Amino acid sequence: MNMKWLITASAFAFVSVSAAQAADVIVPPNPTPVAPVIVAPTFSWTGFYVGGQIGGFSGKTKMDILAKGQRIPVNNDYLPKLSGFMGGLYGGSNIDLGNGLILGVDTDIMWSNKDDKKTGETFVITPDQFSYIKKILKDASINIDEKALKNGAKRTHSFTFKEKWAGATRVRIGFAAERIMPYVAGGIAYTQLQDNISISITGKDSDKDSEKVIASGALSDETKTLVGYTLGAGVDLAMTNNIIVRAEYRYSDFGKKKFSNDKYETSYKTNDFRVGVAYKF
Repeated sequence: MNMKWLITASAFAFVSVSAAQAADVIVPPNPTPVAPVIVAPTFSWTGFYVGGQIGGFSGKTKMDILAKGQRIPVNNDYLPKLSGFMGGLYGGSNIDLGNGLILGVDTDIMWSNKDDKKTGETFVITPDQFSYIKKILKDASINIDEKALKNGAKRTHSFTFKEKWAGATRVRIGFAAERIMPYVAGGIAYTQLQDNISISITGKDSDKDSEKVIASGALSDETKTLVGYTLGAGVDLAMTNNIIVRAEYRYSDFGKKKFSNDKYETSYKTNDFRVGVAYKF
């Protein structure tokens, strides 16, 4: 009897101690997952790009008459002034030199197809000029009623300029701050300019006692390419890693060119402002 009681008591004590020890065991909680930190890649200006641009320009022309070794300027009031809308394409490449310094090369082509015409002063043709007038009309294949070419006849010149296209190839130096890059640029500028010089001669109509046109036509109509230089400044803004917008001012001096068998020399300069959007590869 005492033995059974002792065994039962021992078993009860063992179970109680085991339960107490089990209650004292600390179970570590399940770890909370940590969200990964995503680091946005740093934008790089290095790479090629191509895009389109639009803008407006204002031109200034100058013309000199070349005669017997002399240079006679034509009054600017009688010269065409080209201005208007233009649009075109551009492309280039940039290299990041470090510390925000960007070196690039770009080229562009713009079309305006704008023209302007101005009519000059009217001059009375003196008898000593008759032979000269006949010669320049013959050289230009312009017919004239020679009987009407007499004292009192008058001549008027008209000038028409037309810019067909313009472009440039430049070096750009940029100063980048993250996704914005102000820059300066300079290089070679070129344009195709059409120069038309026409003449109209009026004389007395003996039948009606009034004036009539006795000869008219183009003395010259030439299209030539002028080459000069350009300087400008602007800012690029990277909207995304691939889309870059641009705003820019540019001054271009296209130099001088002789027209009408070297009888006239024309120079052409422009100021323009343009905006563009490009895709960067």
